[in-house]
Amino acid sequence: MTVFKHKKYLGQNFLKNKSVLNKICCINDLKNQIVIEIGPGKGYLTKKILEKKPRKIYLIEKDHSLKPYLLKIIQEDPKRFEIFFDDALKIDLRSFSDQKFFLVSNLPYNIASTLIVKWLKNIKIFKSLVVMVQKEVAERFVAKAGTKLYGRISVLVQAFSHVKKKLDVDPEHFFPKPKIKSSVIEITPKQKISIDYEKLNRTLKIAFIHRRKTLKNNFKKVDFDIEKFLIKNQLSLNTRPQEVSKDNYVKLSIELFR
Repeated sequence: MTVFKHKKYLGQNFLKNKSVLNKICCINDLKNQIVIEIGPGKGYLTKKILEKKPRKIYLIEKDHSLKPYLLKIIQEDPKRFEIFFDDALKIDLRSFSDQKFFLVSNLPYNIASTLIVKWLKNIKIFKSLVVMVQKEVAERFVAKAGTKLYGRISVLVQAFSHVKKKLDVDPEHFFPKPKIKSSVIEITPKQKISIDYEKLNRTLKIAFIHRRKTLKNNFKKVDFDIEKFLIKNQLSLNTRPQEVSKDNYVKLSIELFR
């Protein structure tokens, strides 16, 4: 087996601490479940998932040079695995199973937010997503209205799911050691979702185009009476985008795109 060189442009920081890996795999009962792992790397998390006796594990890895490491793990229980060497951003996870599944992954830092926002469009295909992301990204996902980190992604994630930060992970548990801290979050789809993703996303892009300006200013080029909306919902005319609640953004998206 040739010596593997970590690729920074792929966000490759492999979690090796067995205790942390086990905690991630114990957040949900994976026995007899379908599990997808994005970016398995050398398979440290994959091995722990396998110990939980899932029915099927789908691996999606972009880096072909990791193939020897992953094939070695697959050989332990080949019927339980399917592996795809492809870009997770280009794959439609709905094609893997007609049943709901768990996603358990130490996501590549450089595409974690993009992937999660993409998956929100079809959030009902998941039972749960347990993912490792940068700590700041995790804090954006759970941020509340009126706080510094609250923004478009906060609203989108919270509109379609319940998101919880489960644990923080220090840099020394990875190789190579990243310069930032990480967090494990669990994203669980809401049981009843009647929100139009595209309408909400379009609304948020307008609302947060200038964070430091008022919502009234950001909507001045839109054919919509934003002042009327603010007054009706007991909001100040000087309200800034980060001060508007998730529920009010949902209301706004419905009125804006009737």
